[in-house]
Amino acid sequence: MTPDLPPSPGAGAADGPASGAAAFEAAGLTRSYQLEGVSVDALRGVDLRIDPGEFVAVVGPSGSGKSTLMHLLGCLDRPTSGTLRVNGVDVSTLSDTRLAELRNRAIGFVFQSFHLLARTPALENVALPLVYRGVPRAERRERAREALESVGLGHRLDHRPSQMSGGEQQRVAIARALVGDPRVVLADEPTGNLDTRNGAEVMAILDRLNAERGVAVVLVTHESEVAARAHRQIHVRDGLIEHDSGTAGGPPERGGRTGPSEAE
Repeated sequence: MTPDLPPSPGAGAADGPASGAAAFEAAGLTRSYQLEGVSVDALRGVDLRIDPGEFVAVVGPSGSGKSTLMHLLGCLDRPTSGTLRVNGVDVSTLSDTRLAELRNRAIGFVFQSFHLLARTPALENVALPLVYRGVPRAERRERAREALESVGLGHRLDHRPSQMSGGEQQRVAIARALVGDPRVVLADEPTGNLDTRNGAEVMAILDRLNAERGVAVVLVTHESEVAARAHRQIHVRDGLIEHDSGTAGGPPERGGRTGPSEAE
């Protein structure tokens, strides 16, 4: 069993969201791509609000637009049209440099394929986001150690990814997402490369992250069992939101859901 997550160290006031701001707020969001001269509409006008502290699953079949939506929310891509605000900031007003700063300070990422540096020990993999902030080496190593301990890997600080199981690698990735004290964690198929036991452990960590730190968790998944762990499910199909089980306006009470379940 992994230990409880430690208290969040807290970001500086300058890094905080605008008062009353949603974690994400989208209006008329579209994203089109040019493929061999043909325009492909991945998103076709999405309206969405996700508040601080929510636990949301974005669900949909392959090609539905769910991963495109995740990339836009994570400021890894820019919308073709429409408005997207992250922590109250309209991303269209930001230069690429400022967008990268917002992404680094406000959002933690967990990917299906881990995206760890193969020849780099776990401690340094986790500390990497703090390098880009200019955090002194001693401080970033201490924060990385604490993050790894919080996911039960205090004994793996000097191990490279190849020396760890898939479940351990994903926990390193979660520690890396946590080390910057993000307002929200975006998880793209976080259990997709894991067996049932390791997948359950990863979901338990995300549950605690949401419940104990109040960090918003938004995960993309095609697994109904994983989606059921969220308090709110957003179903995407053909570039549009087909169904949203929750109502924006604040996170749900712990242990409850914001709307009717699929069975209802």
